[in-house]
Amino acid sequence: MNVFKLSTINNLNIYFLFIFSNYFVYFFLKEKIFFLFFSIFIILIFLFTIIKNFKENKLIITIYVLLCLISLSSPVADWDARSIWLFNAKIIFYESSLDNYFSYSPYYNHIDYPIFVPVLSATLATMVDGWNEIFPKFSTLILALPPLIILAKISKKFLSKLVLLILILFIYEKRIINGEVDAILALYSILLIELLKNFFNIQKKNSLSFGYLTVILFNIIFLTLIKFEGSIITLSILASFFFIFRDRISNLKFLIPIVIIAFIPILLWLLYSNTKIDTSSASQMLNGGERFLSNLLDFKFILHLIGKILINKQMMIALIVFIFIFAKSISINIYKINLDKIILRKEFLFCYLSIIIYSIILSIIMIMSEGSAHNVQQEYFMANTASDRYFAPVHSMILLCSIYLIENKKGQLLN
Repeated sequence: MNVFKLSTINNLNIYFLFIFSNYFVYFFLKEKIFFLFFSIFIILIFLFTIIKNFKENKLIITIYVLLCLISLSSPVADWDARSIWLFNAKIIFYESSLDNYFSYSPYYNHIDYPIFVPVLSATLATMVDGWNEIFPKFSTLILALPPLIILAKISKKFLSKLVLLILILFIYEKRIINGEVDAILALYSILLIELLKNFFNIQKKNSLSFGYLTVILFNIIFLTLIKFEGSIITLSILASFFFIFRDRISNLKFLIPIVIIAFIPILLWLLYSNTKIDTSSASQMLNGGERFLSNLLDFKFILHLIGKILINKQMMIALIVFIFIFAKSISINIYKINLDKIILRKEFLFCYLSIIIYSIILSIIMIMSEGSAHNVQQEYFMANTASDRYFAPVHSMILLCSIYLIENKKGQLLN
């Protein structure tokens, strides 16, 4: 099912272009008047996108608008949102240049984290002519709109819409409105899967346009710039895609240059930020992997980590929904087990492999980071406080698989 009509592609590209241009221009202009210019246009495009898509996606857009109202009527309270993402946005808002941005660096605010979302937050604050802790965090909802619209478009059946609502209300919960970036990181992860899943279908119909490739370009740029984990997610998804569709690698000649170009902004940020700080946050947290082996052999910690990853509300909800829907694709009798052919299609294997690869890499990172002097000195701090948040992309991918199964159910069984 192709939801990427020309009008949708154009809408996405204009939306993405203004948001990225706002970020890009910040590196070259000291005057903040451009913030006001971009904030007005971004809000106008944002409102246009809501109105344009309301008739086709009334339920999801209505829920989204309600979330917007809740966000705009509540201050930020969570630590990561207030002390990292919005605090960095506040520095951008008050400081005159990027050089000055690095001059003020409390130990807890991770000054070297990507500033893509903080720049947008600072832009919105300029629109209301002053800093507060309500309107700037609206940036995450502005970024969340394009992926949500695409997910709404592919969720045609009632059960699919229900799964999408579960994703928004019970997986992301307040993280989609409180100024944290984990929910939008997860949304752009599954948007990339959807874009790549449709790559060959669109190419087969000879409708693979420059606009579609540009949407993929912006998606990867945004995903890598939202948070450092975004680069790992992107590489995991791309590795899965190239492996599953390795027999069609000759058809990917247009995609490889797009991927290379898309990584340039985050690489430039890493090079620039590392010249301004003594030690990066990632280096402090991972410490060169010195703790990996000792932590890996600490079976009490490993069992605790596995428990925190698997036994939490978000993961349990995602797995229960997926197992329930997956079970409908299996038929068992006394003599044999029959599987619906759909669950072994390449598009689904691509999604499954993305989940596995990213889960393994993220688990390794969490093992390496345990006991870091950069963390709060509390036993199993990362496992206790971040397991559900870090695995939000995994929860999202699991529910995306559920939506795919629902939408493609045809009842063809394999013996």
